Amino acid sequence: MLKDHMFEFYFDQMNELVFLAEVKNQHLYYKKMNKAAAKLVRCQGEAGMRLESVLPERAYYSLYPYYMKAMETKKPVTYNDINTFSDEAEAFETTLTPIFDDADNSTHLLVMSKNIQKLKKDLAQSMEQYKSLFMNHENAICMMDLSGKIVQANPACEQMFGYDTQDIINSSYRQLLEELKIDASALPLHHIIYDQSYSKEIQAWHKEKGMIYLYVTNVPIIVENEWMGIYLIAQDVTKEKTAEIKLENTVKDLANMKYALDESAIVSVLDSYGTIRYVNDMFCTIFGYEKEELIGQSYKLFDVSYDLRVLESIGQGKVWRGQVKSITKEGVIVWSHKTIVPLTDIHHRISSYVLIQTDITAQKKLENQLKFKAFHDSLTGVPNRMMLQKQVQSAIEQKDRFGLLFLDCDNFKEVNDQFGHDIGDAFLIQYAHRLTSCIRTCDEVYRLGGDEFVILLRHIERREEIQQIMERIHRELQKEWSIESCIFTATSTIGAAYYPENGESFQELLKQADQALYEGKRQGKNNVNFYKKNQSVADSIDIDQESIV
Repeated sequence: MLKDHMFEFYFDQMNELVFLAEVKNQHLYYKKMNKAAAKLVRCQGEAGMRLESVLPERAYYSLYPYYMKAMETKKPVTYNDINTFSDEAEAFETTLTPIFDDADNSTHLLVMSKNIQKLKKDLAQSMEQYKSLFMNHENAICMMDLSGKIVQANPACEQMFGYDTQDIINSSYRQLLEELKIDASALPLHHIIYDQSYSKEIQAWHKEKGMIYLYVTNVPIIVENEWMGIYLIAQDVTKEKTAEIKLENTVKDLANMKYALDESAIVSVLDSYGTIRYVNDMFCTIFGYEKEELIGQSYKLFDVSYDLRVLESIGQGKVWRGQVKSITKEGVIVWSHKTIVPLTDIHHRISSYVLIQTDITAQKKLENQLKFKAFHDSLTGVPNRMMLQKQVQSAIEQKDRFGLLFLDCDNFKEVNDQFGHDIGDAFLIQYAHRLTSCIRTCDEVYRLGGDEFVILLRHIERREEIQQIMERIHRELQKEWSIESCIFTATSTIGAAYYPENGESFQELLKQADQALYEGKRQGKNNVNFYKKNQSVADSIDIDQESIV
């Protein structure tokens, strides 16, 4: 017999709508509902009422087929609908779970409805924020697919190039280069597509203003580890470039250039020892200092990326250009595109340096955001497969001995089926956190997709070190999981491969670790297992299985 107290958790604790219906002669009878459901239905009802008396007639007949399907298939059924109980346009996800008696007959249905309107609103808000970032950024941004077709362009493109945004979107990459009179050899398509990051200063042609200078950067668009296209980000550096050219051509007439530079760039002058002798107003505004505080100070005060190789280059009288990171008086990081021009006296000895900078902090922030999305998992925030391959290849090149752990949850599907995908997503996030808490600071967790994770164990000298870490992780994953109001346990299986004994390439090592995982599951799951060539008996450590409760 079904005991009502078995469902007290659902009726007393959950915020979702929960109903219990009894099945008699192909009819459904109201048995019980929790407070959240009663409040929305606006009816307490009496036990034994047929559901068509509890639900609105329209709702009952539209939902009845789902109820029948759950009883006939004896499997949970999930569907989405508009709020069944009122005219408010709120989206609900409902799961019907059949309950059986000792004779395996469907005697009751447990009905759980979850409001997913907030989730949809959060997703829409996230998309709007990204759209706002894309559409309102001051730099020109084009989105290109792998065939070279421009599929999207932000409004800044129209201002920067002088062409209608729609004309840009309807063109190909090659046509865009032709329209802007950009030398195709300066930005070849195969470099744009196959290089992970590609930045270059080029000349282009504005439709009305004539020649302009652009600093172009490409960032890959990666969705679920698949390269989908390229972001082309262009910053107009015409003012900076013009100022730089003028400065190089009129070194002996620096006074005539001072006004133009001060109006278009951040300018400072250092003596041959790197001591500040002059800063313009824009420099003071950006870095938050008064001129009196700066004169006589070392330029190291600002330049976080201070590099002796730069000093060596300009010490030889060469002009240096590059991106640098500086710090303001308040401790805020500022990125700029910097040009350093050495000035010589009549004896051809370096007497001072003129530094011209353009603030690119906003562009750098956008680049970093896009790069992070390209190499990290959007759900858990841990690095993805592309980053794993990059780090493993680096470790191989450095001749570092390391281990790869390939693991997944043995019963992740049951977590999703029993508690829903929101709980499943939250479980994966906690799963990644637990893995991270078990490893050393030199190791890193990666998510390949679904419930598959890989851990890179660096600087491993003995196989026993891998085994100790595997066992520690395995013990941690056996502990009880508490997510929102759901409490359960879940087992995991781990497969391990060791470089260089088990392979000499990323693909080979990942394959061997996966094979070790498969062998562990074949042996009954809930194992930790080392890869062994021609393995017939699993070289594994068996641990009693635990199931979801």
